Amino acid sequence: MKKRILLIILVICVISIFPFNALAETTDNPNSIKPEDGDEPFTLEAPQNLTAELKYDIDNVPYFEIKFDVPQSVKDIEAKLNEDSEYYEGTSCYPIEVQIDYKYGDYDWNEGPSLYWNTSIYLESFLSDGVYDYHPFQDVDDEGATNIKEEVYSFRAYFYSDWGYEGGWINNKVVSNYSNIATVGNPEYYSGASKWAIPELDKAAEYGLITSSIKDKMSEPITREEFAELAVLLYEKTTKETAQPESPNPFTDSNNPEVLKAYKIGIVTGVGNNKFDPKALTNREQVATMLSRAVRVMVPDADFSIEGAPSFSDEEHISNWALEHVKYMSKIGVIKGSEGKFMPKAVTTAEVASGYATTTCEQATLMAVRIYEKFKAD
Repeated sequence: MKKRILLIILVICVISIFPFNALAETTDNPNSIKPEDGDEPFTLEAPQNLTAELKYDIDNVPYFEIKFDVPQSVKDIEAKLNEDSEYYEGTSCYPIEVQIDYKYGDYDWNEGPSLYWNTSIYLESFLSDGVYDYHPFQDVDDEGATNIKEEVYSFRAYFYSDWGYEGGWINNKVVSNYSNIATVGNPEYYSGASKWAIPELDKAAEYGLITSSIKDKMSEPITREEFAELAVLLYEKTTKETAQPESPNPFTDSNNPEVLKAYKIGIVTGVGNNKFDPKALTNREQVATMLSRAVRVMVPDADFSIEGAPSFSDEEHISNWALEHVKYMSKIGVIKGSEGKFMPKAVTTAEVASGYATTTCEQATLMAVRIYEKFKAD
């Protein structure tokens, strides 16, 4: 305890030296502090499935309720440290804490209006309560409502534990990766869209069917990775269930949890040799196949017959593995042909060079909207 008090005093002293916005800097991963030998007593998985929901207390004052899943491996480490801080031989480790990062409007992470500057909590407390309540510091109207339509709040979290070698300073820090980012508010949902796509894209925004990776590049071609993210979002919104990632990871070229979710529930497959090829562009027959698989997972009791489906003059170019999926998607009006053609994929060198039959982000999103409206859970 004396070591911890000393460490806190040192941290406060350091903070008082530097301007507050220096703390707002962020990287792709939280900063750990490692000894020169690089050894750490354990590693921590990241928080999973983080969500943020606007709520009101008994006095009608708004706050955000933060929830996330704690991996079992982290719970196991926490139990060991609570029982014995020197469980890991030769080290002394503090119990695991959770850092909740917040982002307000256009401010950087952990900068701007907030009721508290310290937004961390002991994991033991979080496991007991099951939630973390974040209270924004800003004006409220006469009815006590936060003006979310004018500002956007984002949240992410990571686990950490301070530790040191037995008998020495507690001057190292084990950290996990960041969780996913949860956003509450009314951001600009998309940009770069074609005029003809806007009415259905507005529906997509209303339904929550626009992913962050494509929101600013709507008229550009969508990659396999981006489409997998969209398909998982469609699945979760339609079924109101949370997908879980495949483990262990079957791919050597992607660790995107949304890709692993799409693989686990049967929406996507690899391309061979333990590869997913995340940055490859998708063509129309691939999109039809992935969406058809998604529908079959979401509503397994639906009628998947292709009787009465339209025929296409370029049907000979549709791959055998994709034909039934193309027919079904066409039958239910999700993917339509043009002038009697389906345009499944590029066949000639010129077509490949021109990007023929690729699917844009806005086209993929509109397809997701049509499926959602047809099959969404009541």
